[in-house]
Amino acid sequence: MKKLNVGIIGMGFIGELHFAALSMLPNVKIKALCVSRREKIKEIQEYYGVEYVTDCWEEIVNDPSIDVIHNCTPNHLHDKINLAVIAAGKHIYAEKPLSSTGENAYQVWKTAEQAGIAHGVNYQYRMNAAVIEMKNRIRSGQGGMPLFVSGQYLQDSAARRTDYTKRRIPETSPARAVLDIGVHWADTASFVMGCPIKKVYAKMYTHYPVRMDPVTKKEIKIHSDDTTSVMVEFEDGTPGQALFSKCMLGHKNDFVVTVSGEEREYSWRQEQCDRLWVGNREIGNETVYLNKKFCDPLTASYISLPAGHAFGWRDALVNAMRDFYCSVSEETWKSGKHIYATFEDGWRGNCFVEACLESERENRWSSLKGETDDQSTGMGRK
Repeated sequence: MKKLNVGIIGMGFIGELHFAALSMLPNVKIKALCVSRREKIKEIQEYYGVEYVTDCWEEIVNDPSIDVIHNCTPNHLHDKINLAVIAAGKHIYAEKPLSSTGENAYQVWKTAEQAGIAHGVNYQYRMNAAVIEMKNRIRSGQGGMPLFVSGQYLQDSAARRTDYTKRRIPETSPARAVLDIGVHWADTASFVMGCPIKKVYAKMYTHYPVRMDPVTKKEIKIHSDDTTSVMVEFEDGTPGQALFSKCMLGHKNDFVVTVSGEEREYSWRQEQCDRLWVGNREIGNETVYLNKKFCDPLTASYISLPAGHAFGWRDALVNAMRDFYCSVSEETWKSGKHIYATFEDGWRGNCFVEACLESERENRWSSLKGETDDQSTGMGRK
């Protein structure tokens, strides 16, 4: 298997996690890092032991020896860097959101397709082995016809008025909870259902219209959502409902996806992510702890530890990158025989956010844009 040279642009919290996950892959060599603080270059190069560190992301993009680039920069830089990487003909694995708007995300996706490069977006929750097993059981009909999809993604990172930083809560962003965490629920739910969300009815709430910078004590007006409640309908007609919030005390990363079917209910919770809950009527409910011997062969291929050894958030991230890099090394990404999220899924995430904003603004159901819709408008299919 070909060994691939990798560059990571952005070495904040998520960039460090990308580095750790990539370090576990045998067909990857992390060659270069880009950081925002020039005075930290020497320290970071010594710590990570890579060939070079720079504060100029263009240097990595234009390095002919780099095969794949990870874009782990703040949201407002995603468009520019993603397009530059594609123009350089390099494969790319990008953080979400893919772009600033649905229209731009569509252009980024189609540009990557035309360039003939592999593209992935970091919706890593779908790559948890328990989620994959949940999908396989639902799609094989073990739960009967899906009746309803529900869930939540709750955190308390913005539960106080002083929980403010420019990076965490941009003043100009029209969406926050739905953009930061809601898109993960939308992607994971769509993944297990095997079809995308078609339309939404959303209510968005800003609990603190004015926040305080804890350092400067300056009051900041906020225009984005702290909490979003949304009803959804999938392409196959299945209804659903979910709650996303950054202001729920005690909830650190409480992400739940539940599919209620005619025969069984399946539920996965990220804070207990090494198991799958199965609800029954005639017999007792079950908690399934995944074991390679007793699950679907596809699920087994994403379980790296023996039974009884809990796996978690980092394992899902490693699974996503392993899937992506195998498709690059074996040049199979064009076949679609993989389950990591692509730029198409990133575009759908942007469309989900815009549909929620439109629904809140106009107090009605809003359809997500499809490929045949005008991408320059916020209007989806009727």
